[in-house]
Amino acid sequence: MQLFLALLDQFRFMAGTLGMLWVLCHKTLPHRERFRLRISVGSAVCLLLAFCYVPLQALLRPYLTAYPILIGPYWLFMNAVLVAYVFICYDTGLNTALYYMMITSFTENIVTVLIRNLFVYTFFPDFPEQHPGLYLFMMLAVYAAFYAAVYSVLEPHFRRVRGRWSSEDRFSTWMYLFLYAAYILIMSATKHLMENVIQPIALHESLLAIYRYLQLFLSAVLILLSVVMTAVMWYIHQRMALKTENEIISRLAKERQAQYEFSKENIDMINQKSHDLKHQLQALAQVSDEERKRQIQETSRAIDFYDAIVKTGNEALDTLLTEKSVYCKNRGIRLSCMVNTENLKKIALVDLYTLLGNALDNAIESVERVENPEQKIISLSILDKGNILYIQLENYFDGSIQMQDGLPQTRKPDKANHGYGLKSIRSIVRKYSGQMDIHADGNIFYLEAVIPT
Repeated sequence: MQLFLALLDQFRFMAGTLGMLWVLCHKTLPHRERFRLRISVGSAVCLLLAFCYVPLQALLRPYLTAYPILIGPYWLFMNAVLVAYVFICYDTGLNTALYYMMITSFTENIVTVLIRNLFVYTFFPDFPEQHPGLYLFMMLAVYAAFYAAVYSVLEPHFRRVRGRWSSEDRFSTWMYLFLYAAYILIMSATKHLMENVIQPIALHESLLAIYRYLQLFLSAVLILLSVVMTAVMWYIHQRMALKTENEIISRLAKERQAQYEFSKENIDMINQKSHDLKHQLQALAQVSDEERKRQIQETSRAIDFYDAIVKTGNEALDTLLTEKSVYCKNRGIRLSCMVNTENLKKIALVDLYTLLGNALDNAIESVERVENPEQKIISLSILDKGNILYIQLENYFDGSIQMQDGLPQTRKPDKANHGYGLKSIRSIVRKYSGQMDIHADGNIFYLEAVIPT
């Protein structure tokens, strides 16, 4: 029976840990190829290694009382195995795998304290041996209830930041490892007190009340430690993720600025060339040769295409719309623009170019997937409505749109490095105290931004 209960306790630990990892990771991290095979083999290996603790503990038992640290390498190894488990099954980086393992470890430790240290050690030490079936059912019920509560609290946060985790740098890795080492050290010392130093007090009936008070106090310390560490990790991870996100958005803005300068130079060159060619064609038009006239007409049509420079009075908008008009016309996309505003000068050139450039790029990418040529249409409106600058972009799309945190998710497989365009737009709109709304009606996608002027 003792062997069975020891194996059952290890099964409880590892099954609970894998269950928590599934709860947190399954819907919030992209799966790697052959996911079912990976998670099946990985779970089997983790359970087998967990069961190895029983013979290892029996081997080290004569030395553990004097040297409890001897079992430490096993737990460090198991934690490394769990990090590898997340990394192998889910398409994520080392830092994210480490972060998920730590959150899972904190959560599972709370359940362990509730079941083993409080229920068994403190109040009902004989219950597992007398009622093993009921004990197993109780464990499953506690895990299910606790994990459901944790899922309802943490999963929405993880889902919102899916694929946008903190940078995979050494600083954050060492910070995670330092915090986890401190947690393991405090937790191990506390559990050693509970299971080896205080446990013998329970043999004296006169000291049973004191024993229970000490166990309750140390159990509360362990639970509080796990809760505090979860909150600290959450805060640090949020800050790092936000820093990484801002760095990417800043990089995109710099790239947009460089692209704007390049496009402006190209369009100025096209303007000059088109102007010169018009004068040349006017001279050639005096020739009576029919073939020459036909060639002149074809050349004129080609030049008219490049000479169709959009002129709205705003340098950034003229450059952007001309660039996108040429791109769309080459790909059979109709881009219509209606600009009737006097307030664009209140937005910095780079911000305006970045905002509309990202919006049009997303619209073009969506319309290019549309098979019906009649639906390859993009409509942009920039208007004044009272004291509000109103921007609306409409385009058709195929398939479905999955929204998270008010933004559609990128369809590109590399989610960690894509999907920042709309966040950049929202960041710029908020910079000018505006609001952005994104929604779909049928197979038409709408992006609307209102900025007070």
